[in-house]
Amino acid sequence: MKIAVLVKQVPDPNAIRFDPRLGDLVPGTPQATNEYDLYAVEAALRMKEQLGGTEVVVASVGTARETLNRCLAIGADRAVAIEGPGLPGDSLATARVLAAWLQREAPDLIWAGQETSDAGTGNVGPQVAALLGIPLVSNVVGWEYRDGVLTLEREIEDGHQFQQVQPPALLCALSALDEPRLPTLRGIMEARRKPSERLSPADLGLTEEDLAPVVSWGGLFLEEEKAAGIVLRDVDPDQAVEQLVAFLQEHRLI
Repeated sequence: MKIAVLVKQVPDPNAIRFDPRLGDLVPGTPQATNEYDLYAVEAALRMKEQLGGTEVVVASVGTARETLNRCLAIGADRAVAIEGPGLPGDSLATARVLAAWLQREAPDLIWAGQETSDAGTGNVGPQVAALLGIPLVSNVVGWEYRDGVLTLEREIEDGHQFQQVQPPALLCALSALDEPRLPTLRGIMEARRKPSERLSPADLGLTEEDLAPVVSWGGLFLEEEKAAGIVLRDVDPDQAVEQLVAFLQEHRLI
């Protein structure tokens, strides 16, 4: 069995630094693995341990060397980085790249995080599933694999729902799944010997037109804060108090 896990490297949510002059993040802002993706990797590794004879392949679009190395260190067998100008791009461009790679890999099962902490669209998983024409199960918080059938527990608005699906399928992980493991020294050393591949969109038969953005975002900015009020100058303190009380009563604040 082959399980593919889609991962992304994002700005560390605990170390975001914004430069209003640039209208963007400060260069060198620390990066981290998207949290939901780590839960997806953990689920894939637990499936591998349960089933045996399973390969776990992690893939990213855009720069994600630290993230892929971490995945290899905690047990993934192989890593693939798909890099090129303008990547990762918007969610549809990212999904097209991943779908092209997945068609070549033909995994039995695909795990992905429910959404990313930088864009937060939650689009990539569903878009990949639609492009591949396979079932999608989102908001996964539990799973059981038996006799070729996955029984999945989903978190929904008013409770939980159980659903069964046969591979191939794409599953989107939430943080209620098993806690992601941490890299060990032995795992870090072994990761250096595991296969790691770099691809470009052209390697997957994609053109610039395939990656053209459908949605564009404006630059980051901080809203200018303005304070409005009334300033009393050269007024007798007793009169100032009376005016303040009258103002508060007029606006129904007291």
